[in-house]
Amino acid sequence: MADFGLTEPMMIEAGYKQLSGKELKEKIYNKTVRGEYFIGRIFITYIDNDGNMEGENDLGSHHFGKNIIDVENNTLTTKWDRGWHNWTGRAYDVDGEIKFFDATTLEWRTTFKTIEEGKGEIKVK
Repeated sequence: MADFGLTEPMMIEAGYKQLSGKELKEKIYNKTVRGEYFIGRIFITYIDNDGNMEGENDLGSHHFGKNIIDVENNTLTTKWDRGWHNWTGRAYDVDGEIKFFDATTLEWRTTFKTIEEGKGEIKVK
């Protein structure tokens, strides 16, 4: 992914829109997302209306966690039960995908490539 080499200011300058906390909730709560980590691994995660998550990656690792959206600061904090990374970041709409910029490491973290209504199958094929 070419944009993972860009800084956050470069992405903003390129016209990519940061999503507000409210917009992000509307886009990802009660949805099943399929995505890709910056290292090329893929995953699928369901996020319910309270931010509770269930996910699986392409290595077969299956976990539960919580997404906490701070609508004042427009950030998302992801906390997993074990094994997966916890982080806080900002979300950007990049050509219809949602890309997350880690506010701690200052690196692009992950991308939600497709988003489906409701709970889909939590199985990476």
